[in-house]
Amino acid sequence: MQIGEVIAGSLSRVDVQVQIKPKMEWPIVFGSFVKVKAEGFDIIGIITDIYYEPLEGRRPRPRWLEEKAVLDRIYPDIHEKFLSIAEVVVLGYAMNEQLNQDLPPTPPSVHSAVTLMSDREILKFHEIDLEGTRVKLDYVYRIIEELKPGRCIDLLKAIVDKLETFKLPRNVVVGEITSIYLALGEEKVIPMVSSRLAQGK
Repeated sequence: MQIGEVIAGSLSRVDVQVQIKPKMEWPIVFGSFVKVKAEGFDIIGIITDIYYEPLEGRRPRPRWLEEKAVLDRIYPDIHEKFLSIAEVVVLGYAMNEQLNQDLPPTPPSVHSAVTLMSDREILKFHEIDLEGTRVKLDYVYRIIEELKPGRCIDLLKAIVDKLETFKLPRNVVVGEITSIYLALGEEKVIPMVSSRLAQGK
């Protein structure tokens, strides 16, 4: 399902204008895996932030001032005055049937289509075996280095929650992530990270 299109981007990050219609809820959530069409390959990423940006450069009226139904009635064109933006961190790319957890060769073009990944695609990207004892998480190095600690742990927890739905033991995913923290010389934060990630939804 297409959820929007690229409005800005680089090799490591992409900004997506999300298609939101009146009386329609967000088609994505924090931690959603997405696929971005590029020239000759697909970029694979994950939603790390979602926000509104006023077209006129003004701050929007606080949402809590009115109930949603009242707001939609008073401002039926509110979705035409604000861009709904999702920030995506690039996890890898798919080219010629090959899945890579590295940065892509080039950034996507402006207006490239962005779609939600299917569970099958997520499963394949992470190379989860049928016994549920192995998972590929090479991209976690970049997440740790690029995001602030609080946001990073929240995102890693969302990833662990999603991978657990494929019957992959939670401790296997948490073990892979903590081994990456260890490889990066972040031994001091491992107990806290491990404790946070071990907690289910």
